[in-house]
Amino acid sequence: MTAVNHHAFATELAVRRAGAHVVVPHVIGGREHLEGELITREDPGKPSVIASGCHDAPAELVRLAVETSRAAQREWARVPLLKRVEHVGRAIDHVADAVEEWAVRVALEVGKTYAGARAEGLEVLDILRCYTEYAARPGAFEDERAADPAGFANDSVLRPYGVFGVITPFNFPIVQAAGPTIAALLAGNGVVVKTSDQGPWSGHAVYEMCAAMDLPTGLVNIVHGADEPGKALVASDIDGISFTGSVAVGKSIMSTFVDGPYARPVIAEMGGKNPVVVTDTADLETAADGIVFSAFDLGGQKCSALSRVLVTPGAHDRLVELVVERARGLVVADPADPDAFVGPVVSAEALARFERIVGASRDAGFEVHGGERLDGDGYFVRPTVVSSVQADHELSTTEHFLPFLTISRVSSFDEGLREANATLMGLTAGIYTGDPEEARTFLQEIEAGCVDVNVPGHATTGWWPGPQTFGGWKASGSTGKQTLGKWYWQQFARQQARKLPTELDHLLTY
Repeated sequence: MTAVNHHAFATELAVRRAGAHVVVPHVIGGREHLEGELITREDPGKPSVIASGCHDAPAELVRLAVETSRAAQREWARVPLLKRVEHVGRAIDHVADAVEEWAVRVALEVGKTYAGARAEGLEVLDILRCYTEYAARPGAFEDERAADPAGFANDSVLRPYGVFGVITPFNFPIVQAAGPTIAALLAGNGVVVKTSDQGPWSGHAVYEMCAAMDLPTGLVNIVHGADEPGKALVASDIDGISFTGSVAVGKSIMSTFVDGPYARPVIAEMGGKNPVVVTDTADLETAADGIVFSAFDLGGQKCSALSRVLVTPGAHDRLVELVVERARGLVVADPADPDAFVGPVVSAEALARFERIVGASRDAGFEVHGGERLDGDGYFVRPTVVSSVQADHELSTTEHFLPFLTISRVSSFDEGLREANATLMGLTAGIYTGDPEEARTFLQEIEAGCVDVNVPGHATTGWWPGPQTFGGWKASGSTGKQTLGKWYWQQFARQQARKLPTELDHLLTY
């Protein structure tokens, strides 16, 4: 980040706050719709300012979006794979040009600082590049088969399901909508995006991205609103769902999609109660740096965030000191402040939950460092470190999605590993140790989809398209395949084996 870039960002933020807010429409079949009750989104850094607005899509409009996408998908499914790749790749220049403008949207609606808000566009850009490159590889959509001894022409290929719904969260309102939308399109599907009502203007950027792809009209439609439009999308005859959000909601969607005439795919990325184990042999300065960043970046409001530290006796006291010291030094401020490390929590409801769990920690007699609401108009709070918490205490095992970190003493590395695995979720996990055998055992036995070992600056976070993939085990994910990787977009298609006489082999196209 340069001072010039941040100055331009802060200037545009001020202009947007002083001007009229954007109300984004639903878009179906290329036509804008404004049906449904108006929902306004406050700026969490300045709640007196309306950041954006949208309308709560009624169920009949959601059904129309699905029907419209299904009609357009019949044309899209006939487009050859490499031509689909070419269409999707047309959005790369659009996204590159939109990065700075998107950052302003995300900062206004979600409260992300400049670096985090700008990363939304940069990550979408790399997803576009990676997914189109993966899909264009020879054999990307075709299984390898032996020659048929009977002389028939054969293949086994991936074919689209039809129409996918994409239900997105507030914390990554662009990335978490863009990734599955890009994957679904490459696989030949239509898409209906349902944005978060806490980031509708940001989420609408994904429709704008798709408009740059020159797709069949109505192939991608977008609806906005609170919970009801998402429920209507799940209740519709949609062919599959990509969902990012809580375990409870994800499991409910999976149950609905199994309970029907046939099971439909649910590609769900859900929560995490992400641990780091720190042992006596660890470099504690490095560990403290990684812990504080992973726990408090975006105010702990991301599914990969670190929320529990399991530390052996010889390292415990010093590690607590180092973590508390670093947490106290974090700059909590409005995104317009160039020194801000973290902005506000996302809403008044998040602030109330934060105050409740901090109060519960104090009432239980734990050592609470931080936890205050800061002066000012917005939902700003001091990141909180709670030590002396038992590893199996509810405060240490419940996902809070807030800037709230527990530190628990464990008797040994073995106990730390057991406690790290003793939750229903398994998204990210990390370890800091100087013992290669502990690191080896951790890699072999930790029950998490994404694992950091002695990573400076990231105890559990830092997953990016290209170098890494991202996804969870157990209740944190539904498929065992991870986003950002070459197998992710294949989940948006189903396999079909085809056999016919050799004189008809020219029909084997996809």
